[in-house]
Amino acid sequence: MRSRIVTARIGERVLLAGLAAALVAGPASAQTLDQAASAALENSFVLRADRARQEGAEARERGAFDAFMPSVSLLGDKPLSSRFTYGPRVEPTQIGIDSTPRAAPRQYGISADLPLFDGFQRLHTLRSAQALTDAGRFITLSQRQQVLLDAAIAYIAVLRDVRILAAREAQIGAIRRIRDATARQFEVNDATRTDVALTQSRLQEAEAAHDRARAELAAARLAFKRVTQTEPERMVPPRFPDRLPRDELAYAELVRGANPGLAAARLDAKSAAFQASATVSAVLPQVNLQVTHASTFGYSPTLDRITDTTARVVARIPLYQPGAFPKIDEASALARQRGYEVQDQELATIIAARTAFARRAAIADQLRRLTERLTFLRATIRGFEVERGAGFRTVLDELNLRAELADAEVAAAAVLTERDALSLQLSAAANLLDVGLSVSADRRFETLAAVRDPLTTAALRRGGEAAPVKLASGAGGGRPEPAALTLRGRIDEPAQARFGLVPYGRTGRVALTQ
Repeated sequence: MRSRIVTARIGERVLLAGLAAALVAGPASAQTLDQAASAALENSFVLRADRARQEGAEARERGAFDAFMPSVSLLGDKPLSSRFTYGPRVEPTQIGIDSTPRAAPRQYGISADLPLFDGFQRLHTLRSAQALTDAGRFITLSQRQQVLLDAAIAYIAVLRDVRILAAREAQIGAIRRIRDATARQFEVNDATRTDVALTQSRLQEAEAAHDRARAELAAARLAFKRVTQTEPERMVPPRFPDRLPRDELAYAELVRGANPGLAAARLDAKSAAFQASATVSAVLPQVNLQVTHASTFGYSPTLDRITDTTARVVARIPLYQPGAFPKIDEASALARQRGYEVQDQELATIIAARTAFARRAAIADQLRRLTERLTFLRATIRGFEVERGAGFRTVLDELNLRAELADAEVAAAAVLTERDALSLQLSAAANLLDVGLSVSADRRFETLAAVRDPLTTAALRRGGEAAPVKLASGAGGGRPEPAALTLRGRIDEPAQARFGLVPYGRTGRVALTQ
């Protein structure tokens, strides 16, 4: 019996060592979370599509700015066939210069038309396009956060399924040892046929759970490949950032000011308001400056060329434009709709953030209890082996204990992944996921360089810092000073206490770096 206990312990240690070797490798061959995140950013079709969308928004803004420039065009008019007739049909008297046209003349020239006042339509259209461009930059940040979040969740899902598969393999190994020992006891009439059948039944159940865990791992690997376009190799258990506020209300305020999706929605509503103001120009006066330089050739038998150089101011005061006021009302209603939608989105985002914050605290407490339960179960296994060898325990007791230990390990792995996923979601909602800790804030936020809303930009640049925005000295303020955004943090329990694994590196810190 003592040899069987020693063999079981050696088998468990070999299995844990194999799991550690599969999850933790040397820096030269290990696949880290930052590498997975970098691959996801590099190969994301979502970000490529968003980049194309942003290029279109910037082109629309350039077009709105060009509306302030004059319209210049070349004029050319050459009749193919023309003949003038007069009534009564009397030949013109040939006295002096014959200036009577006989046919349509040829005309060539250049014309420039500059709107001086158009009811502020161009100005409001430009501001609307600028707001949409700025909103697009924040949408890019939001998409980037989502890509990083998807990569990190896919990464930890693979680790979770590897741990679950290892727990199922350990369960199968333990049940097989129990089955073999029970079969030997049956041969010497120390066990019943029911005990043998029970071990076979539990082995089939464990193998079915193992097959399902292997299928789940294959699905997680495919999901990881879809996000990163790479195959999951030896993966390092990550340490996740923990720079979030400890207070739920403080975190809600952080999300309110730093969430890029909310910033994009506010700017979109602002763009709709400018567009509504632009529609009012349909009922306001229009004033244009026109400059024309044109020459007319073949005007009459004696006047071959007439040159006209004219600069004029043309004013148009609309008295009635069909459908103008309904369009103004429609645009105003759309602007109000966007405003209400932004308020609803902000409320939903804040409520979701507070819910996830409270849920993470509950999940962390649940994980702590499950970890303590695993500690007690492993201690029970060690004491149970002695009692089983002395004959104080039955085969059913040992099988139930092994199944309970495997289920507890699976539950702990699932809850750990859920807690880490919630931490990542909370960080993404506060715009805290990024790559490149060694890169300056200006380079990390280069998509916000041209955003014309300094307060909103500063809130996103701070990335959760509570320090106020410092404006550069000088008239009219200036750009807010960039704050360094890092993703450093820790988890409460070391990796050894969770799964008996060796942590990666001395610090145990893994951030989304490049």
